[in-house]
Amino acid sequence: MSYKLYYKPGACSMAVHVILNELGVPFTAINQSDLKAPDFMKLNPRGQVPLLLVDGEPIKEGAAIITWLLDSHANDLLPQSGIARAKALEWLMWGNASLHPACSRMFWLSRQNFDEKTKAELSQLFIAQIQALWDEAEARLAKTKYLAGDQVTAADILMAVIANWSLPVTLGANIKRVLKEVTARPAYQKALAIEQIEYKAAA
Repeated sequence: MSYKLYYKPGACSMAVHVILNELGVPFTAINQSDLKAPDFMKLNPRGQVPLLLVDGEPIKEGAAIITWLLDSHANDLLPQSGIARAKALEWLMWGNASLHPACSRMFWLSRQNFDEKTKAELSQLFIAQIQALWDEAEARLAKTKYLAGDQVTAADILMAVIANWSLPVTLGANIKRVLKEVTARPAYQKALAIEQIEYKAAA
């Protein structure tokens, strides 16, 4: 089975990059910084990463890619069944479907030509929404070692990627504890080196 990962440096696609490294499977990583390139748009008309080609068949959506990979290869990053799997998927979806879109609204706002008052009001609203999600994770990590429990899962990897997006939010001590541990893993360090990304969020 051949894998080809299309990524944008530091974007949510880095989580897939890290997980492929964790799995130790051979794959080709392609820097797709130009998301509107015609050849890429043929593969994903949405113009989004990550995109994983599996024997030439495209799989879109980060959480779908991550879940499929972890279901297809032996690993400790996603429990196979029971409530442990449900919690791991819950927190993976928190990152993919709640935190990521909340952050994306800030990036969308930066591209708009609104007047300064409107931009400031929307920015304050969006940052408050993002902060509430980080506060939820901090409260969780005050009670558990990692997001899903006692073991690192894909959710912690995705959280670490999003945490490095330089938004004006406060990351709690428990979050930073997990970020330091997760980003120190060889698979994460390898992805940072290949994508040429400096990790600052754990400081």
